[in-house]
Amino acid sequence: MAAWMLTAAGRGLGGAFTVTGRPGAVTIGQLLETALEVTAFDAELVWAPPELLQQQGVSLGMEFGLRLPDGGAPNGMHDADVSAAFAAGLTCRPLADTLADTWAWLQAEGDPAPRPDAPSPDTWLDPAAEQRVLDQL
Repeated sequence: MAAWMLTAAGRGLGGAFTVTGRPGAVTIGQLLETALEVTAFDAELVWAPPELLQQQGVSLGMEFGLRLPDGGAPNGMHDADVSAAFAAGLTCRPLADTLADTWAWLQAEGDPAPRPDAPSPDTWLDPAAEQRVLDQL
């Protein structure tokens, strides 16, 4: 997207643009499957039914890919109108390319230090709740 912004500036294109992929272009499943392929990790993704997560008191928000229990799409940042940017020539590179480049960068430079105000991963999901879900899959 940075290349598009530089090209747009070079063309004298002005205005406000929301510059991201189209809503719904990539699912969490596609993201995770592609990440496994790119990194060559041998893992099996197992999807927990929303009812099980609710039954075990696991939040259906940030921990599990910003999805809603009724299958609906989240609103807000995930449904931004990006039509102006695409009409002006924005293209998105393939997900596998982005993940491969990110993986190569992480392999070369290591994980970046977390921001000081970032919540600890230990607070993302209660380990006991996670184990209760895993025991029922």
